Amino acid sequence: MRKTQSQTVICTAIALALLQSPSGFAQMGGLPGAGVGTNGAPATGQTQQDTGFVSKKTGKNLADSPIEDITNENFPDVIESFDYPNAEIADVIKAISDLTGKNFVVDPNVRGKITIIAPTRITVAEAYKAFLSALAINNLAIVPADGFYKIKQARSAQRDNIETYSGAYYPDSDQMITRIFKLKYVSAEEINKQVRMLTSTQGEIYAYGPTNSLIISDYGANIDRVAKILDQLDTQGFEERMEVIRIRYARAKDIQDLLTKIIDKDNLGSSSRSVPRFRRSTQASSGTSSSGSEVYSVVVADERTNSIIVVGNRNGISKIKQLISRLDFRLRADENGGVFVYYVKHSEAEQIANTLNGIASESKKSQEQSTKSGAPPLSLSARDGEIAPANTAIFGGEVKVIADKITNSLVITAGKTDYDKVKTILSKIDIPRDQVFLKAIIMEMNTNVTSQWGVDYYKFDKDSNGIGRVGFRSGSLNNLINPTEDTGGVFGFGLGSVFDITIPGMGGTSGSGTFKVADLTGMIRILKENGGGNVLSTPQITVLDNEEAMIEVGEKVPVSLSSTNAQNGSTQNSVKTENVTTKLTITPFTSPDSDRVQLKVDQEVAGLSNTSVKATELAKIAIATTTRKIKTSIVVDSGDTAVLGGLMKDEDSENIRKIPILGDIPILGWLFKSKTTDKKKTNLVVFITPKILRNATDNAEIVDRKINERIDFVQKFMNGRDPHGSEVDALPRRVRDSAPSDEMEEPAIETF
Repeated sequence: MRKTQSQTVICTAIALALLQSPSGFAQMGGLPGAGVGTNGAPATGQTQQDTGFVSKKTGKNLADSPIEDITNENFPDVIESFDYPNAEIADVIKAISDLTGKNFVVDPNVRGKITIIAPTRITVAEAYKAFLSALAINNLAIVPADGFYKIKQARSAQRDNIETYSGAYYPDSDQMITRIFKLKYVSAEEINKQVRMLTSTQGEIYAYGPTNSLIISDYGANIDRVAKILDQLDTQGFEERMEVIRIRYARAKDIQDLLTKIIDKDNLGSSSRSVPRFRRSTQASSGTSSSGSEVYSVVVADERTNSIIVVGNRNGISKIKQLISRLDFRLRADENGGVFVYYVKHSEAEQIANTLNGIASESKKSQEQSTKSGAPPLSLSARDGEIAPANTAIFGGEVKVIADKITNSLVITAGKTDYDKVKTILSKIDIPRDQVFLKAIIMEMNTNVTSQWGVDYYKFDKDSNGIGRVGFRSGSLNNLINPTEDTGGVFGFGLGSVFDITIPGMGGTSGSGTFKVADLTGMIRILKENGGGNVLSTPQITVLDNEEAMIEVGEKVPVSLSSTNAQNGSTQNSVKTENVTTKLTITPFTSPDSDRVQLKVDQEVAGLSNTSVKATELAKIAIATTTRKIKTSIVVDSGDTAVLGGLMKDEDSENIRKIPILGDIPILGWLFKSKTTDKKKTNLVVFITPKILRNATDNAEIVDRKINERIDFVQKFMNGRDPHGSEVDALPRRVRDSAPSDEMEEPAIETF
């Protein structure tokens, strides 16, 4: 509610009367610490007829003037002092209200003390601005409200009816205001990131993209500082525009990918925008700011028109054009990429294709990870714009490899540079592989222990030195009961003539031996015989490095199967076959710079067992088999022999010979029969000899050696008659250097 003119006159008269008293205006609780005029006289420009301080320029009272009009020029009236040391906020508000004639509404949360020290003469405008500064220090602000001014917390005042300015003029005091800056050349969003830190703790700043404007709510003095900075940043040359750049020789999508890698690594992989936006600052050689920085957005590659659409400022688009001119040029005929065919020489095309596609896949992943993680991208030097690789990807573009099995070739789709890299890789992996000649001996080392006992009857003829097994002289039972009779048929040691008999091979140097024996002698035989080794197989094979070789020799054994009918209980037999074989599987691994061979060996020997099946019914249809297996990995020098063994097997067998009927008599039947028990312990041993064949000469040496071994075998065991001699002679071989030596190792079994 405004004061009337009569009320103002009365108040002014009272004030002038009180000023003549020693206590002054402060005694009435009006304006403590403030004096008007000199020697008690009214301040300049103020009379008893004034309704307050009135601007001669605008004609408005101070109470009705907005903050931008409260200046020294409009209100030059002077007061003697404006001192409020550690004063209550409410007291200072009351004093400034009395001085300016403004009405205030104070928020209940506004409390505390403020300090204003101004002992010298100041104008009324300066006093009001000092009051605003004191409020700002205490995070308070003034908000106009229909003839009143609300004093409240500054944070909440931003969302209240504070004054908003968008033109060139705005107050630079500590009044809380909102200022709108319309930028012409730079991006409001980019500037917002840089000047946000310049606002006060109570201020806020927003960027509005459609009009490229900044909206700042803060104290006027702080906004004035930001405005001066914006004047320096918002300069010509940074305004954004759109341009379409036609790509003539390259693919627009490839150019876009390169630009994404080259420009501003800090913005790569950002998910905040669908279109990446880049900013690049340049510095002059002296270290001062140059003509400006480049701001550009690579929007999209239009594949239909093979063009790049770029949005940026003038400097940014100019730099993009410069870079594209270095990338978009016609390649020579021999540099163009496309489809290439490579004929594989020493390997399988399908295996090499898998390897190359794996490398291409990892290269693509490396490119994607480099882009997403913000790793150092391709850089553009300020001097000449040269591109320097900064990622670990092997290929620069997409590489596809397809294998053609029929021609054993590779169909490669790639750029020329990438194809050159592919050929470099192929020169390292498509090379002749070593071969390994493997010779193995699979044998059983056994110990035979044969135990024989029983009664045999022999008749020796003293005239002809003949010997023969005979029966009894008489069919009388007495011959069996009384074996000491001369006709006894058991031992016959007591009677009978004795004569000399010569047995060949039982003597000393003469080669024969003479023994005295009776004409009928019963012999109890207990003999033991020892056996030796049994070579099962001697396989020989040549195999490529890192390839599996297998040799299997054996037979199929019929085995009877039985099944029972659930309805009538009848049993039906069927036959199936089982493999009883000797199988050797070897995989060699060699190294180009070593003569050592790593072997993965899998040896299996299966056979029929002498062990009888215990169950009577099962024995009629079942056959027992044995299996012995070795599986290991070893390392052997080329030409050396490795021995694998230790698989032991025990076999027991019995053989009974008897005289029919008599041999079946309980207890006494043992006088008419003999039993042989064989106990055999077998150890499976495998000898393996690898020989690395690195070239054709090594292979020819093996062929010559095998042919020479065959010739020696034919000469020694076939009297030089070779039924296949013509075929062997037709084989290509080198000239034999010398005749075979007698000390040459004789093969146990040769297979051709």
